Amino acid sequence: MEKLSVYIVTLNEEERLPRTLEAAQKVADEIIVVDSGSTDRTCEIAESYGAKVMFHQWKNISAQKKYAQEQCSNDLVLSLDADEVLSDKLIAEILSIKENRSVDAYKIKIADMMPGDKTPSRFAKTYNLVRLYDKTKSFMPDDLTHDRVVLGQNVCVAQLKSLVYHYSYLTLTKTWDKYNAYTDELVKTAVATNKKYSLFRLVIEFPYQFFRYYFLKRMFLQGRFGFINATTLAYFRFLKIAKWQEYYLMNKDKK
Repeated sequence: MEKLSVYIVTLNEEERLPRTLEAAQKVADEIIVVDSGSTDRTCEIAESYGAKVMFHQWKNISAQKKYAQEQCSNDLVLSLDADEVLSDKLIAEILSIKENRSVDAYKIKIADMMPGDKTPSRFAKTYNLVRLYDKTKSFMPDDLTHDRVVLGQNVCVAQLKSLVYHYSYLTLTKTWDKYNAYTDELVKTAVATNKKYSLFRLVIEFPYQFFRYYFLKRMFLQGRFGFINATTLAYFRFLKIAKWQEYYLMNKDKK
């Protein structure tokens, strides 16, 4: 059976990390946790699940994940966030891959979980990303963008059928703490890559994104949390552009 390393980056994740590690243990031969300075019990919890815990100074999410990938001793690696939990069916799929791997990269669907959900809603927001891969043939880059796996030349990608459950929501306060920090990073990335946002985009972004999430992505079917989530995501998109506009206005005379 092929050995698998699971890697996770953390910062103050004591509430969500145990469930993530409990599921990851069922497929992992090695768990790498790279922490950027938690002040809660995150590192203690990770060690209690047998994870190898190390500190790495935060630069950006891509750099952090790249560093974590490099600490893995096995070629086959699985990237997880601290709020993501492997479903039982996905655990079975990954164990089967370890017995007989056919390709060098696998896409996995990640489904958002709302408070009270035991399984994702039929209309849950989903992402489909390469998360399970051979790190000798593909890699996580450090390039000031969102974390993503860059596939090597001629790497074939297969699709896994089962889900990762994404427990991103704890409280609105914690959600906004995360989004506030994340939009700061997105503005730095936009500036570094010379990306610009128009005044029209600033004005239209919130109503457009709310309509997209609430109606087109059918969050109206998820009750009150669907409304809260659609509004929050729309404002997150608006905040990124508003912060870029702020940066532009405060620095245009310096150019």
